[in-house]
Amino acid sequence: MKIYIPYDFPSWNQYISAERTNRYIAAKIKKEEKEAVWTHCHGKVYKGKYPVHLIVRVYPRDKRRDLDGYRIKGLLDGLVNAKVIVDDNLNYIQKITMIPVFGTNMSGVEVEIKEMR
Repeated sequence: MKIYIPYDFPSWNQYISAERTNRYIAAKIKKEEKEAVWTHCHGKVYKGKYPVHLIVRVYPRDKRRDLDGYRIKGLLDGLVNAKVIVDDNLNYIQKITMIPVFGTNMSGVEVEIKEMR
């Protein structure tokens, strides 16, 4: 199962900076992330077996962004909130692979959910 979410999730640096400035801004970021995932995933349900392997293809706007600073907490929480996956703990997700994809006009993430083998 693949889902594309055209949302540029804030990096850890952006999130921490917002949180230090004003804790309400951080809460707003979390809400926006969940809403973005809900909008593009509502009604889609992974019907395969658990545990799963998530392959997250990141479509950054440019190469200035660090892959190690990419924050996927909002993405995972949003997938659970939209009921795409049951939970995001280790009983359900046992592997996450992040792959940057360059050379497209896309911005956002594509999540592929695959049964662990």
